[in-house]
Amino acid sequence: MAFEAIPNFTELRADKPGYDTRFQIDTNHPLHNDPLVDMREFEGFEDANSYYAKPNAMTGEPLPGVPNAPLIRHDIAQRLVRANTFLATNPDVREALGAPARIRVDDALRPQAVQRYAYEKAWPAIIARMHPELSSEQVLEQVPNYCAKPGSDDKLTPTPHLTGGAVDVALVNLETGKAFDRGHQGGKVKGTAFPDFHEGYHLTEGASDIANSPEQTEAAAPGSEIVLGRRVLYHAMTNIGELTVNPNEIWHYGAGDPLSAYVNGGQPYYGVAELPEWYQQQMEQ
Repeated sequence: MAFEAIPNFTELRADKPGYDTRFQIDTNHPLHNDPLVDMREFEGFEDANSYYAKPNAMTGEPLPGVPNAPLIRHDIAQRLVRANTFLATNPDVREALGAPARIRVDDALRPQAVQRYAYEKAWPAIIARMHPELSSEQVLEQVPNYCAKPGSDDKLTPTPHLTGGAVDVALVNLETGKAFDRGHQGGKVKGTAFPDFHEGYHLTEGASDIANSPEQTEAAAPGSEIVLGRRVLYHAMTNIGELTVNPNEIWHYGAGDPLSAYVNGGQPYYGVAELPEWYQQQMEQ
């Protein structure tokens, strides 16, 4: 099997602002009340975690009150298991990457308070640090390009991670335990987080919204670990797991949430997830 190139998501990114206001949650869908499960309870996902419950690049230290409990909708967990089985057993994966692979879940359910902190505090600070030339107002204008606005507490207008229907993942070498290089470089010129960045569409003038400038990160070679790893992950998550990628983030996949509906043309059926009582108690403490 030749793992196909990741599509050019330029048009989807251009039309993405305001996507969350274009949908109504299908509360009659059979999965609308799909229960939350702990991803660590599934074989092969024992190291799943919650991003803000551990030291991370955004906040440095863990956020107080965020339980390290990677909760996810049961149907999403089953999709991840299917994708993981493919990565671990399919010979084409080994041929492409030199080893079998697996999925590591780096974030799942993200409660409203955490999403609001990321949007209002963490990301503005990061953007201001990357772009000292921007005014405070300009920094705030850039935040939606990096982080979903938490919105109101209305359970029918959720951001992806609020629903329990979205996960952030990494592709890991099953033999060494190390993550494959996905070629993401943080910095002033955005683009490497985009799933299609290393396909090199931006090297053709007018073909992509990704900047092609001397400051831009160089696109990886077609047969490199970066390109093949991204393609393998994208294939496993979208074709095997039947999940939808965020056109702005190679690591973000979901189903049933408004962003996934925007990308694939479906109808969202997950609203804001009801937090278990023990989870809420830990947050309050």
